This record gives sequence, structure tokens and C-alpha cells, in this order.
Amino acid sequence: MSNSIENSLSLLLDTAKKLGAESAAVMGNENTSINVATRLGKLESVERNESKSIGLELIDNKRRVTLSSTNFNKDALKALVETAMSMIQAIPENEFCGLADKNMLYKGDLDLDLVDNYIMDNNDLLNSSIETEENALNIKGITNSEGASSSYSKNKFFLATSDGFYNFKEKTNYSTGISVIAGHGTKMERDYEYQSKVHNVDLEAPKIIGKIAADRAVARLNPKKVKSNSVPIIFDPRVSGSLLTLFTGGISGQAIARGTSFLKNKMGKDIFKDNIQIIDDPHILRGLGSRTFDGEGINSKKIKLVENGKLKSWLLSSQSARQLKLKSTGHSSGVSNLYLAPGDTTNIELIESIQEGFYVTEMMGMSFNQVTGDYSRGATGFWIEKGEKTYPVSEVTIAGNIIDMYKMLTPASDLKLITGIDAPTIMIDKMIVAGL
Repeated sequence: MSNSIENSLSLLLDTAKKLGAESAAVMGNENTSINVATRLGKLESVERNESKSIGLELIDNKRRVTLSSTNFNKDALKALVETAMSMIQAIPENEFCGLADKNMLYKGDLDLDLVDNYIMDNNDLLNSSIETEENALNIKGITNSEGASSSYSKNKFFLATSDGFYNFKEKTNYSTGISVIAGHGTKMERDYEYQSKVHNVDLEAPKIIGKIAADRAVARLNPKKVKSNSVPIIFDPRVSGSLLTLFTGGISGQAIARGTSFLKNKMGKDIFKDNIQIIDDPHILRGLGSRTFDGEGINSKKIKLVENGKLKSWLLSSQSARQLKLKSTGHSSGVSNLYLAPGDTTNIELIESIQEGFYVTEMMGMSFNQVTGDYSRGATGFWIEKGEKTYPVSEVTIAGNIIDMYKMLTPASDLKLITGIDAPTIMIDKMIVAGL
């Protein structure tokens, strides 16, 4: 399949040049994936997908048009370029569009160990799902299952430009997830565990994944409601990364250029405590977000977005960098492996420091104002009294302002890189808990 994509990239670039396009970039993508789902020991579904697609970006006279196709017929590809050329004159001018700076393009051959040659077949995935669920159902208190699934995928991305750039990157992914139910009747609670890794050997064993989900569901039985109050909040690592997701939105070059970010005037200023570091590192071996170049071909580099509490950089593509009269940071396709560096305090020590507070393990829904930073979410977890988690809590809302929350943030020492946007356990000194 790869040869077909490589030939198609060349055909698109040659056709664009012949038709007089000022510059062009072409992207190819091929993907193979298998997902097997089970429930109560029986096969629920098998999904297999093999796909390939191609994208074309033409730039001419400060105008840009982007088209894509899954038809690799030569005549169809030529027609795709012709259609783009006919459309481009009707596109509004954008003085900031254009290919990436040639001096910033990736030229190396760095190996980040992102491909596992072990190809899982249907039986491997079926056995993994069944074993995961069996181990969960064997835990006392678990009464039902919403199902388990295991998957394998391999993706390969190609990029070529009229400036002479050509390269590709590929990555494998293995995952297992399960959701189970504890309790009976109107007193049932559910919880889950999901893990995803670049190499299959890095996934925890099915019996461990099943037990994690089961223990979480059982721990949530017989939840209580709490009165509305302002208390310290602890975010479990399962949910703490969501605070970083809001941060990435706040420092995106597009939002800054539009003036629609709660962080638009914060460059170089203290937005966290002075012991906070936030880093994006695309070169972590076997990292879920690891890459050698971004979507424009720009060389990916490790960058400190926050250093000693100070905001040090926006997330910039070539276009947003030109708008802000800066240089691209290699983030046209978002962050890679973003994480908040761990602190010195353990998860247990954070809990023990709280007389009364709320330990959040899951959140749902969200109201967030990107301009002002006002934040609220539904949450479940455990109430903390005298330094201990005492009983489960559900049906509450937590609220605050994200800028104030960042200033009150304390990280624990338990960072694990598991999703691509990760943080350790986090404590916020005070937030509103809306309950009874």
C-alpha cells in the first residue's frame, strides 16, 4: 500500500507544478486496525479496518485550499488538483498562509521505537478481552459487565512538499479496556479501566486491568451527597490531565492571535507556583504522542511551556507564528507528550494534609469559558475527612476559575505517562463543591 501512496504524492506534486501552483503540500495516510469486543465471555463484535487517504494543500497568491480523497486512480488525482486550482481564486486572501520555513524542517533519522512488529490477530484480541472480563467478574461485589475490548492498529503518515521535503512516520498501538458494574438494583455503580501503549509488552496483564476496573466500581458503592462548600480538591491522575488540556487550548497560537484566550496577556508572567514545570517532549521512546516532525514537516523538539511557574511559549504552527511575528514551535498537529512535572509530595501526603475536601476520580460534562477561564464540571469521587478518604460521593459539581486554580496547584510525585497529556495527582487549595 505504501508504494501506491508514495507514487500518488509525487503525481499530485507534479500536477500542481504543471498547473502553475505557487506551492503545495501533500499528505498520505494508511491505517490498519482490529478491534474485538466481548461481553460476559461471549464475542460481541469484530471490527477490522484497512484504509488509505490522501490530502492536498495548494497555496497561491496568499490563498490556500485543502482537499482530500480516498480515490487513488491517476485520473482522479489529477482531477483533484484541477479542482483545487479552480477553487483557489474564490478563497479569501490570507497573508499568513504558506509552507513551513525550510530551515526548520526535519532532516534526521531519529528512531523513537514507535513500531512493534507483533501483529495481534482476532484470537489474540479475543482472548485478551475475555481474560480481562473474567478477572473483573471474579472480584467480590461485581455483578455485571458492560463489556471488554482489545485492539491493535498501525498507522503510517507521509508528507511531501514542493519545497523538497519528504518523510514519513509510523506507529503501532495496542489497547485494552473494560467497564464493569457493582451492586444491585438502584444501588449499582460502574467504573472502568483503559490502557493504550505503543508496544504490546508495555500493556499491563489482562488480569490486572480487570482487577483495577472492578476495585474501582466496588469502591463507589453506597455514595453519599455532600453539602455545598468551598474545600480543597484533589484530582486523581485519571482526571488531572484535563487541566492541562485546558492549558493547551489557552496557549494555542490561533487563540492568542484571535485574542480569545484566558492566557492572552500572560506570556512571561507567573501563572503557577514557582516549582511548576510543564513540558512537551516529542522524543520520549515509545511515547503515545512521540514524533520526529509535526504536520508541516517541522523538526520536533522538547520545549518547556512553563518554567518555574512562568509561561514561556505559545503552541505555534507556521501560520499562527507569522500572525504573532514569531517562529513555529512545531505544533501544527497539536502537542506530543505533554506533562506536568511531578512534585516531591506523595498522593497519600496530599490527602493527609486535608482536614475536609474532595478527591475526584471521574468527571463528566463541562462548562468552560475560554476567554474568562470560568470552569465547572460534574464530578464523582471520595470525601476526605481528617486526612483520609472516607466515603464515595456522586452528583456534585466542582467550580472555580482556571487562572485561580493554576495559582493554587500542587503536584504529587506519582506522574505516569499514559495518555499523551498527563499530570500526577494534583491538589487545588480551594474550589466550590456544589452539592445539596
